[in-house]
Amino acid sequence: MSDEEPVESPFDVAAPDGEPVGELLPGAVRVAVRLLDPPETVWPALTEPARVGRWFGDLAGPLRVGEGNRLGFEDGDFFTVRPTVLAPGREMAYDWRFLGVGKRQTVRWTLAADEATGGTLLTVTDHDDTRTPAEAGQIRDGWTDFLIRLATHLRTGHGTRYALRDDIDGAVDLPAGPYRPLAYPALLDWLPVAEDGFRPAWFFVVDDEGPRRFALRDWELSDERRLVFAVDVPGARTHPACEVTVTAVGSGQRLAFAHRGWTGLGLPESRAQELRRRFTATWVAALATARDHARRAADPA
Repeated sequence: MSDEEPVESPFDVAAPDGEPVGELLPGAVRVAVRLLDPPETVWPALTEPARVGRWFGDLAGPLRVGEGNRLGFEDGDFFTVRPTVLAPGREMAYDWRFLGVGKRQTVRWTLAADEATGGTLLTVTDHDDTRTPAEAGQIRDGWTDFLIRLATHLRTGHGTRYALRDDIDGAVDLPAGPYRPLAYPALLDWLPVAEDGFRPAWFFVVDDEGPRRFALRDWELSDERRLVFAVDVPGARTHPACEVTVTAVGSGQRLAFAHRGWTGLGLPESRAQELRRRFTATWVAALATARDHARRAADPA
């Protein structure tokens, strides 16, 4: 079934109480939810910054076709957003990039009136033809969670945003060329890691609050395709563990990371959020630096 076909099957299976139903399509993930509110009531919750901020994330400003925007979260995650369609009460579409450096994906929201209930069938379709089945399943679960939060917000009027995600993760696609981001010691050119004269010993977080170093442990680099390590966070009961990988994507390669363990630090929530935001900003800068190195290597001129 093409992901451009009318979304009829979710109408038949989606429960009328805000329980989403998701499916995996070729090159896309689609999740639908039946809401008791009519489309004209649902639309502001999808587009008006004050309403979006109650259940999803913080928009930098009003959505306008062709204008760049940003959707930010309290834990430091964000998407850069550029709307392409805004049809009030019917359809919204935008391109977005996770952390501003990820692969551009197209997200389309459609609203259809349910004449039987006076409510709305809301469908979100997230397009990306490079995801693995496992990644697509995770995206489906993510959109399911967000639509549950939207449905709960519409039903209760309460804020339903999540506060802190356990993982910091992201990826950047690098062009074909000679650049090998996990070749040693070249990886030290983009990864904020310093040696003590013998081995990698420190992970440096550098942002607008200044530099700070965190001791490294369990460093292991395998075949220029996988790097794992953990960082010591003072006062924390666990050590956030990171995995960095390089995989082939088309003619190029994808540099990805997952830094896990931010909800189990045992620190006050405000402190854990601050740390996660700072590490996220550092990872964004690191991926952008790796992308710049890869571009220069692919086109030295």
